[in-house]
Amino acid sequence: MSAQVRFPGWPGREALRVALLLAAISLAITASGLLVRVDHLLFDIGQRINWRQAATDVLIIAVDQDSLDRLGRWPWPRERHARLLDIVCAGRPAAVGVDIAFSEHSGDPSADALLADAVARCGKVVLPLVIESTRSGGQLLESPPIAPLLAAAAGIGRIGVHLDEDGIGRSVYLREGLGAAVWPLWAEEVLRVSGQLPPAVLADVAASVGHPDERYQLLRENARRFEFVGPPGSVQRLSYARVLDGLIAPQVFAGKIVLIGATAVGLGDFLPTPVSALGEPMPGVEVQANVLLSLRDGRLISELATLPTLLLAALLACVPLLWLPRLMALSGLLVSSLWVLTLGAACALLPVLWQVWFAPAGALFAGLFAFPLWSWRRLEAARAHLDQELRQLRALLPESPTTAALPGEIRRLGFEQRIAWVQAAQRTMAALEAGRKEALGFISHDLRAPLAGAVARLESEAPGDPQHLLPPLRRALGMAQAFLSLARAEALDPDRLKELDLCALLQQAADEIFALASQGKRRIVRQLPEQPLWIKGDFELLERCAINLLDNALRHAPAATVISIGLDRPRDDEVRFWVENDGPPLLADEKDKLFQRFSRGGHEAASASGSGLGLYFVRTVAERHGGAVGVECAAGRIRFWVSLPGGEVPVSGDWS
Repeated sequence: MSAQVRFPGWPGREALRVALLLAAISLAITASGLLVRVDHLLFDIGQRINWRQAATDVLIIAVDQDSLDRLGRWPWPRERHARLLDIVCAGRPAAVGVDIAFSEHSGDPSADALLADAVARCGKVVLPLVIESTRSGGQLLESPPIAPLLAAAAGIGRIGVHLDEDGIGRSVYLREGLGAAVWPLWAEEVLRVSGQLPPAVLADVAASVGHPDERYQLLRENARRFEFVGPPGSVQRLSYARVLDGLIAPQVFAGKIVLIGATAVGLGDFLPTPVSALGEPMPGVEVQANVLLSLRDGRLISELATLPTLLLAALLACVPLLWLPRLMALSGLLVSSLWVLTLGAACALLPVLWQVWFAPAGALFAGLFAFPLWSWRRLEAARAHLDQELRQLRALLPESPTTAALPGEIRRLGFEQRIAWVQAAQRTMAALEAGRKEALGFISHDLRAPLAGAVARLESEAPGDPQHLLPPLRRALGMAQAFLSLARAEALDPDRLKELDLCALLQQAADEIFALASQGKRRIVRQLPEQPLWIKGDFELLERCAINLLDNALRHAPAATVISIGLDRPRDDEVRFWVENDGPPLLADEKDKLFQRFSRGGHEAASASGSGLGLYFVRTVAERHGGAVGVECAAGRIRFWVSLPGGEVPVSGDWS
């Protein structure tokens, strides 16, 4: 085919276009947060497979259902909490974190004083500060413990956990506050009091400086995700009532971080988390224990900044183009699917292994689209290449019954139609190849025979009369001319036909054969109109077509008989010319073979005269003009006819 086909060098430029499209998709998804829930899902999967053994030096004294059943309704008297603190602190814990808000007076000043004294005696108690609104959508307020407790506490920290769009707690802000982000986390304060706070945590913390106009606005700094050591219940728990009843030895608390908080369902301090199994929420005090362990063990998770996230998402979106241009469809699909799974798994494990979180939803979405987009572009390139090849096939192959009709616009064809046309073209090429082999066989035998005879006569020692050489040479020349005429007929372009007078053409053909007919004492009768009949055609080929019919009649008609050539119109849109002569009727199988390539019939077959292409040439010319051929036998006469489309009806003429 043409050397201008560009399909082999196609992938480079197209890969760049697809890469830009994938990068744009990834950037749009990542920047918009449209698939943020996918990011959360992958993070949660990583947390579920990251369950590590919980620390044994952190335990929870739980206000559980058993404690409520034994000690009565909540809230309990503050004297009870004071007594519990005395029991716990007697065991010399590293720190005690109380996850119970004491932001209002109890109504009994002596009870508040008892609790404040217990907090002061222990010296290691951290109390919570709550940032809450006065009503739904109302003004935010900071609610620290009451003044006596605030003065006695070893530290005050904020207990808030940030809930994401799906209502699940995964992250905290290291600094938060109204007007200025100054309050540390409650877990951070517990670690500070226990002496277990890593210096790296404080190095990364930056507290904001507020503005007077922002004194009622909640300001947050230093967002971090945190890890979970396991599902709810993974952190060791002791019942509040059992500790209060002295059933737990104080030595159990020695050197440990003790957190006191509610775990009973009825108290409502629960949060959904990534590791909550079957929808079971986690008590707030256990969530704080996980935050504390992440802080202490250096496992707080930092999120990539916006710009690096966008750049990495765009880069990862283009990775499938490293293999898609080199692989076939099935292999490309499998490798691309494996890439998406690998990328998702890697991003889920990234926080676990390196405490860094990258939101991969945009890159994953682009990865899912990489194979369809590339396949679409590859299919479009294949279609363009196929269309170019089809146009060339259309130009090269002759029209015949073996070729499929091609609509005016190739681009409107479906792939099934294109494939059907290619299959038809293959059948046509197979037929042409069969004809070529048949022609070569004919040349090697029929055309070689007269030439070989003439050469043998010339090479003999006693050459005879030169006139003896003329018949075989003329026969060879006639065969060669027949081949050339047939080749021209098969290559005829129907779009290049011109207006011609069919009556004048047939008159000229009869004149050409007149002398030969006179030698055989046969007479040619013309039944042609006097007025011109205009059709579109190739004058030379149609004239040769009529001469072949007349020559065929001369070779088969008995001596001293009449050969007729005429013209009639079966329909308004069709004109037919014919040649008729005397002769025996033809059998059905003889009629079927008459117009085939290299066929000979009657005496011609017996004498092996002629090329066998005369009537096949007639058929080829007729079909290339959009017409047909046929033969009829009646009353001892044989008529060969050629029908052609069109023709203007003459004003008058003999149509007998």
